[in-house]
Amino acid sequence: MATQAKVKKRDRERTKNKILKAVGEVIEQHGTEKVGVNLIARQAGVNKVLIYRYFGGVDGLMEQYVKIGQYTSNSSNEFIDNLEAPSPENRAKVWTDILTTALSDLRKRKATRDLIRWELGAGKPVLSDARNDVGSRMIEKVGPLPNYPNTNALLALLIGGIYHLTVSADYRDKMMEVDLQSEEGWNQIEKAVKDIVMALDK
Repeated sequence: MATQAKVKKRDRERTKNKILKAVGEVIEQHGTEKVGVNLIARQAGVNKVLIYRYFGGVDGLMEQYVKIGQYTSNSSNEFIDNLEAPSPENRAKVWTDILTTALSDLRKRKATRDLIRWELGAGKPVLSDARNDVGSRMIEKVGPLPNYPNTNALLALLIGGIYHLTVSADYRDKMMEVDLQSEEGWNQIEKAVKDIVMALDK
């Protein structure tokens, strides 16, 4: 009986992962306006009832999509759980690594950029709520910058800037004369993020 239960649990997890993977595929192929239970179920090759059973619907599915790392690799619960709490003097370095990884992921993941556009255009709070939850857990784990008391506002500003710049790169070439279509331009932006965090922590 125990073995049967393990098999069922493994099958359930495999099905959930197929559904979550299908979210990104649907967005990549059809855009966010096509995100819906029927198309995601068809893409995943599962009965749509399973989406309601496992996620409660599209909003629950999107929330889980953020939390398992499909959004960015360091937004997953697994990443945060395995993150070692740094000493205060190393927090600035950890935060710059987290921010630059998010920047890199967003540049690579069109589906995530499309979700950001969809969230802003449709006024969907579910992604914001999920990201805020992830952000709160990460701040609790990493800790604030010891020499800058307003770490939350700083991170909000930098993350917002990263979102805007990566999304903007899909339809514009430059921002303030920084080339958004070249590695050199993105290296400048990445360096600016690091410089800001490190300077404010002195």
